[in-house]
Amino acid sequence: MRRLKRWLWTAVALAFLATSWFWDILHPLVRWIIDLIPLEGLKRVVADFMARLPPYPTLIVFLIPLIILEPGKLVAFWLFAKKQWLLGVVTYVGTDVSKLAVVSFLFKTNRDKLLSIAWFAWLYEWIVWAERWSHAQIEPLKAAIRVALVEAGLNKTRGGTWRKLVALWRHARNGGFSEI
Repeated sequence: MRRLKRWLWTAVALAFLATSWFWDILHPLVRWIIDLIPLEGLKRVVADFMARLPPYPTLIVFLIPLIILEPGKLVAFWLFAKKQWLLGVVTYVGTDVSKLAVVSFLFKTNRDKLLSIAWFAWLYEWIVWAERWSHAQIEPLKAAIRVALVEAGLNKTRGGTWRKLVALWRHARNGGFSEI
């Protein structure tokens, strides 16, 4: 039971880190999109308007990207239903990246004000803590993977992805990850 619990917590940590990794990968793209928008005047007007708002109305403004951009996901699902896979994926990812870009811009310009809301600051700190916790949870798994790859004679520069996956599969079949 203890091993199952450990694996479940590791799965939770991996899911959280996958989301965090996705954001880390998209963050430069989102920043590029924000910088690409040629409406510096509009961005300045929005930032000035938001600067005059109290904390809770500022928080409500975060609903605007959700209300405006979330229907794009419905369009993506409609495209999936019509078997327009590529266009559906582009629409879905475009909607999410656009939403992230707008929310990122709003958070960046209003970070201190939002963190002045006690429960929001607590939630923000909890997410930061959860990311650190997630890294600590998967560290034994990462160490075991490194050991398995070294035992197979593979490292970062030697052996392709397929060879590494096969080595990890063999290591797991031989009970190599049972100590985690």
